Amino acid sequence: MKPIAALVISLLAASISASPVIPTVTVAFANDQSGAQGSAAVPADGSQQSISSLYGSTPIGASGAVVASSAQLTSFQANTNCVVTNSKSAVVGTLTADHTYLDLDGNPAAAVPLNLGGWTISCTV
Repeated sequence: MKPIAALVISLLAASISASPVIPTVTVAFANDQSGAQGSAAVPADGSQQSISSLYGSTPIGASGAVVASSAQLTSFQANTNCVVTNSKSAVVGTLTADHTYLDLDGNPAAAVPLNLGGWTISCTV
């Protein structure tokens, strides 16, 4: 019985270690008027991630709506590339190691919080 248990444990360990590790980057969204911000680990596998799903339970996800005016990469690699897309599938902006801050409303003179319902983020490294 002990040899079978050892075999099962070693097979499980091998299958766990063989599964691919998906890198992540950390992106913070902030409401620059209220001061609320939320951070989340975003998979860096190129998949589109719902901003509402990632940030809905953070301080910017009050009252069931995710509201923010800016985004910032806070933990990333040198080759990180994150694309933020609005609910109309238009690219709002890109975050990279060289460009870590994004003004979501496109007006650098104002901090206008936007409802990010239907928005996505997609990151690669």
